[in-house]
Amino acid sequence: MNTRSSKTDSKENLEDTTFRELRLLEEVEVTPEVSQRHLASQLGVALGVANLLVKNLAKKGYIRASRAGWKKWVYNLTPAGIGRKAHLTAAYVDRVLDHYHRVRLILQKDLHGIGLSPDSRMAIYGTGELAELMYLVLKDIGVNEVVFIDIDTRPSFLGNEVRSLDSIDAKDYVKIMVAHSSNIDRWSDKLIQQGFSEDQIVTLLGTTSEATPVQLGEGT
Repeated sequence: MNTRSSKTDSKENLEDTTFRELRLLEEVEVTPEVSQRHLASQLGVALGVANLLVKNLAKKGYIRASRAGWKKWVYNLTPAGIGRKAHLTAAYVDRVLDHYHRVRLILQKDLHGIGLSPDSRMAIYGTGELAELMYLVLKDIGVNEVVFIDIDTRPSFLGNEVRSLDSIDAKDYVKIMVAHSSNIDRWSDKLIQQGFSEDQIVTLLGTTSEATPVQLGEGT
């Protein structure tokens, strides 16, 4: 038996449980008359699991359930529930920030040895959380010219113009970083079709479509 693997699985299961508890407390606080079916949908669990979560939190004294009709219930956070929600929120933020920091270090290692300079013109393909991290890392190492590229353009991202993929010339960029953590082959193929060489394309940890996606936070 792999003890290390078992401990990791147990930690992940615990984090899933506490995150669901936090999400349920958040939903109840915003909408006291929320149905268990809606809770199940928001938490991404079966109706029976949502029912069990509600019962467990009520048993612990975190929520109070009151009948408001034949099939209708109203749920309210108790003072203990408000405290529990604050505690879980703080713990969740700590985990996300720790993961954010670790991914940033990974990106720094990926870019080490490429030989970038302040004059290197870089492009980032994507406009999500990973793109934001890539941008910050490039700025950390002194790269001044960074262009954001996406399939669906938007007015701006982090104060920078977002250009469409078909409007750029691959020869204008030293490297292009793929700001996606899944379906890497598909995104890379689009860049190759646009004229980028495989040597120009930088992906997180050199990942391919078979790699496990990187998530900066649960439920995201």
